[in-house]
Amino acid sequence: MANAQPTEWLLSQGALGTPYAVIRRFAFGDANRPDVWFRVVTWAPRSEGRELIGWCRTLEAAAAVAWDHRCAAESWRHHMAKRRSDPAAMAAQRPSAAELVRFYRAALTAQGPPGALRPPGPRTTMGR
Repeated sequence: MANAQPTEWLLSQGALGTPYAVIRRFAFGDANRPDVWFRVVTWAPRSEGRELIGWCRTLEAAAAVAWDHRCAAESWRHHMAKRRSDPAAMAAQRPSAAELVRFYRAALTAQGPPGALRPPGPRTTMGR
């Protein structure tokens, strides 16, 4: 199995951290020259509880968008907690995963050079 490649990764922070995202590799088209994409979703124990963050062309870009979603979701939760929002109001107002990343990245860009405020990168753990 010299050409065997993992098709799914669970991303977590730290060795014992709970996963925060799942990346799955998809290859479409010609088996000799496949068109490869990586789908990034939020972590949940079952597929039904996961939300699409986005599709990327490289594993590195997929890991970066997963990490940015994690940071954006934490930032949003802190913002809502500061406003003393109850859990039902938070759930009703929560933007989609893709929207959170878009707003987070726009805020980072507006605040200075890319990566200047970015927390340390993700730790990737191979899954299934």
